[in-house]
Amino acid sequence: MKTKSILATLFTLMFTLGMANSLYADTPANGKGKTLVEKILSNQGKVVDEFSSLGNLQGFVVKANNGQQAIVYADKDGQFAIVGALFDGNGENVSEKDNQARIMSPVAKEALKAAKDTAWVRDGDDDVKKVIYVVGDPNCSYCNKFYQEARSLVKNKDVQLRWIWVGFLKPSSSGMAQAILAAKDPAKEMAKNENNFKSGSEDGGIKPLKKPSKEVLEKFNKNMEFMNTYQFPGTPVLIYQDKDGKPQTVFGVPVGDNLKKLVDSVASE
Repeated sequence: MKTKSILATLFTLMFTLGMANSLYADTPANGKGKTLVEKILSNQGKVVDEFSSLGNLQGFVVKANNGQQAIVYADKDGQFAIVGALFDGNGENVSEKDNQARIMSPVAKEALKAAKDTAWVRDGDDDVKKVIYVVGDPNCSYCNKFYQEARSLVKNKDVQLRWIWVGFLKPSSSGMAQAILAAKDPAKEMAKNENNFKSGSEDGGIKPLKKPSKEVLEKFNKNMEFMNTYQFPGTPVLIYQDKDGKPQTVFGVPVGDNLKKLVDSVASE
C-alpha cells in the first residue's frame, strides 16, 4: 500500500516524541490515563472516545487537529502510554480490532455514502450490481497490482469497480488523474495507464494533463477532498457494503482467493 507519509507517521512521531520527554519524568502516580494522554497530545489534538481494554489499560481514540485519528492505550494510574500494536495472551491483535471497531467502521459508513458523489470512473459493466469504490493514484504500484488482479472478476461481471482517482504520490500524479477524468472515455484512459504501468520506476503509463479545464479541476478537487476528509493513509482503499449491510474499508491489495472472497462478500446494490 502506498502511503501519504505525513499522515501515516504523524501520530507515531507525535506520541514518541511526547513520551520521550514526559512519559515517566513527571507523571503523577495518582493521575489518570486520560490525563496522561491529554498531556502528550498537548494542543495537537484531543480525546474523542475512551473504553476499557486489557488488564489495567484504558483505550483512547484521539483526533489530531488535522483530522487524523488513532488509538492510544494508557494504564489507569497514568504511569505509561502505548501507541502501536497491542496483543493479548492468545497472540490476538487487540489494537487492530479496536481500530476497526472504533475508527474504521464509523469512517466506512460515512465514506461509502460520500463516495457515491465523487468523480468516480466506472470499471466494468453498468448492470453489475456488486460495487466496490477504489481510491487510487495513477503512480501507485499497488493500485496497478489490484487493477490487474481484478481483471478476470471485472470481465466475468462478478464486480463493478468505481475508481476515485487522486494524486499525491508524485508531482505527475495530479496531472495523470486529471488526464483520466478529462478523457472522452475515462475507462479507456485508465486502462491505458494501468496496462502501460512502469513497475520499475513506479510510473503510470499516460502523460499528465498540463492544462486541465475548470470542470476537470472541480472533479479532481472533489476526489482529493474526499480522500483528505476521511484521512485515508494511502492507496488503494476499497470501500463497499457487505452482505450483512455493514460498510467496509480495506487498505492494500487483497489477491487471489482473498480477493475472490472479498468480492463474494459484497452486497448487491
